[in-house]
Amino acid sequence: MSSRQSILTIVLAALMTSAAGAAFAEPDITGMWSLEDRRNQPPAPIRPDVRARDQADQKINAAHNRLIGEGHTKCLPTGMPGIMTTPFGIQFLQTKGLVTILQEVSNLPRSIHLDRKAHPPADEMLPGWLGDSIGHWEGNVLMVDTIGFNGRVNHVSTKMHMTEKFYLDGEYLVMEMTQDDPETYTAPYTTKYRFKRAAPGPASELMEYVCEVDPANLFAYEAEQKAAGKPSDFDPAWAAKAFSEPAPKETASIK
Repeated sequence: MSSRQSILTIVLAALMTSAAGAAFAEPDITGMWSLEDRRNQPPAPIRPDVRARDQADQKINAAHNRLIGEGHTKCLPTGMPGIMTTPFGIQFLQTKGLVTILQEVSNLPRSIHLDRKAHPPADEMLPGWLGDSIGHWEGNVLMVDTIGFNGRVNHVSTKMHMTEKFYLDGEYLVMEMTQDDPETYTAPYTTKYRFKRAAPGPASELMEYVCEVDPANLFAYEAEQKAAGKPSDFDPAWAAKAFSEPAPKETASIK
């Protein structure tokens, strides 16, 4: 083989290696995204007893002309999967060993750990609103596994196991989510969403979102729940004292 042929062979091999690497390179999903549409999802295989409970709650709310439930009444965290499916801006921050997700309506950042192969042991798990998420790249697809929920989000029990796939499809970021929760669904439930990258400008920044508890609304809600025989850990005496106490005076700055 001539030296010219040897050089050509090396160049071709380098180009093929580069092309193969590019085909399986991790895509950059950092940025602001907006959910395209939450509709057109398959019907959820909700257990009959869970559906009956939902219908009972809807009747209570309708009887009192209430449009918001416990979460908004008490300003509770959105939690999973709501943090991923609300029609508000969502920001992905992709760094070494970690993907962080920020949402306008949630003050809890979601962390997807890429530097861990497994979840903490059951006796070390700290259940939360967002659960414990670990992930890894399979080619250009981000695979995410989440457990460790606190059971305080509607339709998400402590036995929930969520898996997600994230990948780019043209200008869209696609998320395929499967929820496997024997206390909520009769079978694993898979949905698919598309996010579009926000154009540069005000829409590409997270907006401030603040939730403030309305004492009158809170007391009314708990009275409705009590009348319906719903268990609650709400303490009216404590709440009345907490909402009636004057705000502490500002401490003078130290000069």
